[in-house]
Amino acid sequence: MAEIELREVPLFSEMDETEVAGIRAIMDEIKFKPDQIIIREGEIGALFYVLTEGTVQVTIANADGEQIVLQEIEPGGFFGELSMLTNEARSAQVRALTDVTVLALERQEFFGFLNKKPSAAIDVLIELGGRLHTMDGVLHRMVSRNVNEVDAENLTLGQRIADTVASTMGSWPFIIVQSTLLACWITLNATAWINHWDPYPFILLNLMLSFQAAYAAPFIMMSQNRQSSKDRIAAEIDHQVNQKAELEVGLLMQRMNDLEREVAENQRELKEMLKK
Repeated sequence: MAEIELREVPLFSEMDETEVAGIRAIMDEIKFKPDQIIIREGEIGALFYVLTEGTVQVTIANADGEQIVLQEIEPGGFFGELSMLTNEARSAQVRALTDVTVLALERQEFFGFLNKKPSAAIDVLIELGGRLHTMDGVLHRMVSRNVNEVDAENLTLGQRIADTVASTMGSWPFIIVQSTLLACWITLNATAWINHWDPYPFILLNLMLSFQAAYAAPFIMMSQNRQSSKDRIAAEIDHQVNQKAELEVGLLMQRMNDLEREVAENQRELKEMLKK
């Protein structure tokens, strides 16, 4: 990769040619074979990599130790920058899918370069801020969806009408209004206050109620069928939540194991110091 081509990498895209040439001078070229591990999850990383050739795969281990693919990075991409800057354990594993060539940057050299080039440091902060903002958006999208919101987004006009009819007919106001109308109908036709338009046995009333029942049943059935679809969406979301929870628990357990090993090592070092 030529010096000017390094500017195509988002992290260095805002640097001028002099800054790019300076940072390229302190980067080492490293090659990896297919299936070779470039970064191991949990290790302390002091290098930042810019991919110049080939494809790498970023994975993370779940609770069962299986590797879940997060993304694949093509030439021009970069990885390992956050762990390099924070000096914390790697949060994912990076494996070469093909013959890979990377430019590696060591922490102290990078910090020294940023100290000499404050404008480059600002560019790096801008790019990292953008990446963190993007990751925040990804995390928000990964948050469990509300089944009611998902269902409402997919409702058709017919389904909305069916739900409205079913909810209305299944309410106390509907029962009270209908009972009042039936009572008035029967009373007016059973007494001599006005002309009888539907005398006993109220054949017209029975016909109207039959029509109502004939149309109400399909509306209610459509609403119930849609409720079954809603239950399936809820089950799918629950399954996704369980998978996320399993992954998080696995990561927490791994982190606890790392902390336990660190504590044990510190205790052993302390005992050796006390003996001396």
